[in-house]
Amino acid sequence: MINREYAKQIKKLMPNRESASDPNSPVSMWKEMDRLRGYPEPTSVVIFRTKGCSWYNFSSCSMCGYFNDVSSSIKEEDLYKQVDYAFRSLGETRILKVFTSGSFLDPLEVPIGVRDYFMEKAEANLDKLLVESRTEYINARNLSGIKNYGVDIRIAIGLESSNDTIVRESINKGSTFAKFVESARVLKDLGLELRTYLLLKPPFVSEKASVEDMIRSIKDVSNLTDDVSINPMNIQKNTMVEKLWKKGLYRPPRLWSIARILLESRNMGTQVISYPTGGNKIRGAHNQEDSIELLNLIFSASLTQDFSDLETFYNNSDKSSYFNDLCLEDSMVFQQDLDRMVDRLGAASMTV
Repeated sequence: MINREYAKQIKKLMPNRESASDPNSPVSMWKEMDRLRGYPEPTSVVIFRTKGCSWYNFSSCSMCGYFNDVSSSIKEEDLYKQVDYAFRSLGETRILKVFTSGSFLDPLEVPIGVRDYFMEKAEANLDKLLVESRTEYINARNLSGIKNYGVDIRIAIGLESSNDTIVRESINKGSTFAKFVESARVLKDLGLELRTYLLLKPPFVSEKASVEDMIRSIKDVSNLTDDVSINPMNIQKNTMVEKLWKKGLYRPPRLWSIARILLESRNMGTQVISYPTGGNKIRGAHNQEDSIELLNLIFSASLTQDFSDLETFYNNSDKSSYFNDLCLEDSMVFQQDLDRMVDRLGAASMTV
């Protein structure tokens, strides 16, 4: 299940220092659009500062930089204050997405008392709630408490891929597709909804192969999940992906690939969305050329589930260089970012 040598190398990249930020306030909080109730609506998002993911204590996922915000000094009373901060900041929104540095349902990261306090406030202030968890915390005993509160809940699981080899050798997730399937069954039995995260272009997987894996993974989960979120890679600090990227040995995925996945999966039996973090920027999904129009169409199609404008733009655009790049990259061991490599070589020659 675990490539221990790979996990050890990822662990080495993680800094020893801890966040010195205010323990009484979340890492971040903002508002965005999502469709957790079947239509686009304003949604608040909060990232609570915690002691960190249970998996972080062993290693970390190859692309995840949430450990940059953890603090072992966080106390239970700090988390109560963070919850108060979040609900004071809701404004008029009645929809909230909750993230931590790991799993909201991990009682070592978010103690049961804090969770109950949060859920009491959620019941009074929210119509819809999304929280994130690894599969090991999704069981009837651990979830029984939150079922008692009168708020609709969707649990998000980072499956990343239904291919266990990719999960083990590329992502270092420490989980399996079988565990995801069991978690989906538990959620269905409890009447809770499920959002599935899939990761586009993890390290050591070509973009061409990853697009194929995304489409296959969507098929594999289509009858298990309420929706699927395609998360294209974005480069986070102190990660294996950042190390490769800085050496010019990794390139984030193209926006064209996200559009392809959305268009090819729209009739697979579950809603598929993508809100690219850092889209059209060098550390996020981007094409060779500026593609703000395509990025906006990806957001719009995801929110409305109307793919007609995205399809028209995609079909009427010249994508020959995109397909050529994917074929070239697919023949290589690494997913080289050729432009970055050229820039690095140019900078090196100037210092000689």
